Amino acid sequence: MKLLSASTFSGGSQSSSAELVTLRNRNGLVAQFTNYGARWVSMWTPDRNGNLSDIILGFDTIDGYLTAGERYHGAIVGRVCGRISNARFKIREQEYLLASNDAYGTPVRNHLHGGIDAFHNRYWKSRKYITPSGEEAVEFTNSSQSGEEGYPGNLQVKVTYLLKEDNTLRMECEATTDRPTPVNLTNHAFFNLQFSSRMSGKKNVLSHLLTLNASAIIACDSELIPTGRLLPVDNTLLDFRAPRTIASSLTQEHSQIQKGKGFSLAYALDVAEDGGLNFAARLSDEISGRKMEIYTNQPSVQVYNGYFMDGTDIGKDQTPYYASAGIAIEPQGYPDAPNQPSFPSILIDETEEYRHITEYRFPSD
Repeated sequence: MKLLSASTFSGGSQSSSAELVTLRNRNGLVAQFTNYGARWVSMWTPDRNGNLSDIILGFDTIDGYLTAGERYHGAIVGRVCGRISNARFKIREQEYLLASNDAYGTPVRNHLHGGIDAFHNRYWKSRKYITPSGEEAVEFTNSSQSGEEGYPGNLQVKVTYLLKEDNTLRMECEATTDRPTPVNLTNHAFFNLQFSSRMSGKKNVLSHLLTLNASAIIACDSELIPTGRLLPVDNTLLDFRAPRTIASSLTQEHSQIQKGKGFSLAYALDVAEDGGLNFAARLSDEISGRKMEIYTNQPSVQVYNGYFMDGTDIGKDQTPYYASAGIAIEPQGYPDAPNQPSFPSILIDETEEYRHITEYRFPSD
């Protein structure tokens, strides 16, 4: 098992150095993080034979993250993940203009993942600790000043990753503000469960089985901006309520899918009424026997197969990343919610706290 090395994650900017934090549990699972973007950079889980391998796409050094074409590997993205239409929104009658940094939209006029120098591009303060029950955790904290990337209000953010003894990686994102502001955080890790030491590098995820607890998608236009409508997935390629291969969704033309290439889909989760964590997704690979289940308190999940990856980024073990090298499954609030009155609000004010909980569970059976 070749873990990422702390020495390769030193350096970074002159004012802040990147760090590598390693968490372990008694079953041998290992999760690693860096304070650059509060990123989840590796997750070592066993295959059906007990062999541990890293299932998260990324890079062997901090320089790989700093120079990557895909900027968001494993990062916490925000203040608002996803896209905000026309890089602007209103709170009451006050309009706020945001950074126009959407590299994928045509033209480049929308706001993406919190802006240019947003949370993915910041060095967070880190603190590793052991819980009273003996489990290892790391806490990342960050302060965002009013006006950064155009957002109102001073925001204090804390992200905690806890590696539990039941083979769960629990992520908690918390935020408070001193004036009304939108907040919608997620982790942007790309997963590939198929890696094995017997293979020559990672395979793509097209044969992975995906299950999503969603009977509708949040329809988007050609710039991936929500239209405000929910579309039922019944009898479409978008229906993952029963396990299907990712490849099976790419076989035909669809307004929300690029045939033979990929998708970036926002699903409206079928949320239980008990207020606890809700089953969102399951990813499994029959070759390795690995499974990952995602539970969350968020109302939607963005699913993206990395179809913009073109092999330019050379990842871990000198692996070039092409489309479908991994899949991102990102629990979050509804995209572009500040501009969609019918969507659940993502606004908080000085009287309330933002709290996002997602658990990534790795069952052994």
